[in-house]
Amino acid sequence: MSKYVYLLFLILVSSFSDRSEVDVRKNEIVNPDALRSFFESLKALEMQQTTTVSIIHLGDSHIQADFMTSHVRKKMQDCFGNAGRGFVFPYKIAHTNGAFDIGFSYEGDWHYGSILHRGNCDIGMSGYSIAASDNAKFTMDAGKKEGNYAAFTKLTFLTNRGSFRPTEFSSHYSPIEGNRNVIYFKNKEDSLQFSPVAENGSLPELQGIILENENPGVLYHAMGINGSTLAQYLKCTNFEKQSADLNPNLIIVSFGTNDGYRPSSGFCVSCIKENYRTLIVKIRSQNPNTSILLTSPSDHFYQKNNNPNTKKIADALVELAIEENVAVWNWYEIMGGSNSMVKWKNEGLASGDLIHFTKEGYALQGELLYEALIHQYPN
Repeated sequence: MSKYVYLLFLILVSSFSDRSEVDVRKNEIVNPDALRSFFESLKALEMQQTTTVSIIHLGDSHIQADFMTSHVRKKMQDCFGNAGRGFVFPYKIAHTNGAFDIGFSYEGDWHYGSILHRGNCDIGMSGYSIAASDNAKFTMDAGKKEGNYAAFTKLTFLTNRGSFRPTEFSSHYSPIEGNRNVIYFKNKEDSLQFSPVAENGSLPELQGIILENENPGVLYHAMGINGSTLAQYLKCTNFEKQSADLNPNLIIVSFGTNDGYRPSSGFCVSCIKENYRTLIVKIRSQNPNTSILLTSPSDHFYQKNNNPNTKKIADALVELAIEENVAVWNWYEIMGGSNSMVKWKNEGLASGDLIHFTKEGYALQGELLYEALIHQYPN
């Protein structure tokens, strides 16, 4: 299987130059030895010594819409098996955008919050929380996209109290005894309606849903918060518990764009570096054996000028790779460094705001990240 993985990598790389003329620099991971435990878990999955490898990918708006991460997820699952869709969230109820492969609709009264608007709070690692009322219901459609393989037999609600129960379903289901937030279904489901179940008189706050199909393979959980900084994300007071519950073999951290989106005069790169260090400590407090991969922010523009803060953040993350024994994917350098966002825009791969990418640009980024990981796997 390892030879197959490496062959797949060579095929992908050889076809890469046909899709774009952008100047992609050497696509490698800094300090790849820090990912050893993750690669060992992939090997154990190949050898049928384990059934699931779990990946959590945290970040800002580049992650929330799932454009880039969906490509990494698909390629990882095509290669190592599909254990389920992983984390999903009804962003529509929170009046924001989300992934396109899972549909949500709702009725009744809901209240919502995020780390951007609620300060220190028990809001969970997704960065969003929606609170149900007595008349609230929501419907999830995991079969919305043609060819989607998100049908599930196990569903886990991430909440800080209470839970939800299906009101319409096609097969028998059974909650786990002693844990009202985990439900098993006899047959695969892909479209269900849910209503809230109170706990001690309090209705639930939903912070995420995990979809699994009980097949061996990879779970890839993408959790992004539009406009967020790492400093804001560190206010997620339920982060440690929920990350431990998901039992990740790898956590990928993709913040930095909003942290550096300010005048150079008010920019503190050492402060940002210490925020990353704090997050690393929080991760390891509950997941000491989890591999950590930091990705630098992309080149972008601030007030019509190229943002010099981005390179400073990228350099700080490379320093952290050695200081904290984590891996770094220096996306800023790989995509071309300073002013490369203009080239990506001219190729139709970046949007007019010179901050975000187009779907094609995110797809290319996802393929590059996957290839950087898989290139190290045979070693």
